[in-house]
Amino acid sequence: MRDVAMAPVPKSNGLDPEFLQEVAGVIKLLGHPDRIRIAEYLLLGEAKVSDIQQWTGLSQPITSQHLRQMKDRNIVDSHREGNCMIYFIANPLVGKMLNCLGETQALMQER
Repeated sequence: MRDVAMAPVPKSNGLDPEFLQEVAGVIKLLGHPDRIRIAEYLLLGEAKVSDIQQWTGLSQPITSQHLRQMKDRNIVDSHREGNCMIYFIANPLVGKMLNCLGETQALMQER
């Protein structure tokens, strides 16, 4: 049997395992195009379900279902104003991720 050179093991860039778990959860939840669009809209500011629904073109039940899933994962949060629920982005990772997607899209379009 001959000796086979082992590839060098890359050094870790120090990402904390708990941070990686949080990021993976956000990525998993934002893995649906409609939830990405909802997050993109909420990055502009707080919004009612009806505003989100109108901007995305989704039905009210589908919009509410996505918001519930996003709230369960602490991506969005809400508060009540009168009889309306107002939603907003609760996790700063979301803005960073969507900015990265926007930059990547711009680079891809330059090709």
